[in-house]
Amino acid sequence: MLMCIFDSSDFERSLRRRRLAGFGLLAVGLTGVLCYFLLIDGSDVLPDFARGFYLGGAIGISIGAAVLLARATYLLTHPEARKRAKIREQDEREKAIINQSYQFAGMFTFFAAAGSLFVLVAVSMEAALAVLGVIAVFALAWLAANLFLSKKL
Repeated sequence: MLMCIFDSSDFERSLRRRRLAGFGLLAVGLTGVLCYFLLIDGSDVLPDFARGFYLGGAIGISIGAAVLLARATYLLTHPEARKRAKIREQDEREKAIINQSYQFAGMFTFFAAAGSLFVLVAVSMEAALAVLGVIAVFALAWLAANLFLSKKL
């Protein structure tokens, strides 16, 4: 899905898709905020930190969606800015930096999670299993992306 949203072959179409993704994310974030105030706030079902995390996540998604919407809308309405952004996104050096950053972040996250298992197994088996699940999802996502990209590229 992200490949289709951030496809730079037709930059204007990509911006329209980004704007639609922004509307979708905004709907998710606002739904989370609404659920917090209607279902969770004032309820003693969840502890305070979980309620704060729930509200913070919903507000964070909403803010990120608003920024994505504002940027895509700005670029769609300002041709000169759109031209500069298109050149910047299609720059090979910029693409290489972004790809290497993702690779480093992925490797660091994977090994940090694997290392944290040594501590978590001694402290909490549930937390260790949660991190092990994250590692498994990461590995499966990498495998799926590798298979998809090997056929596409």
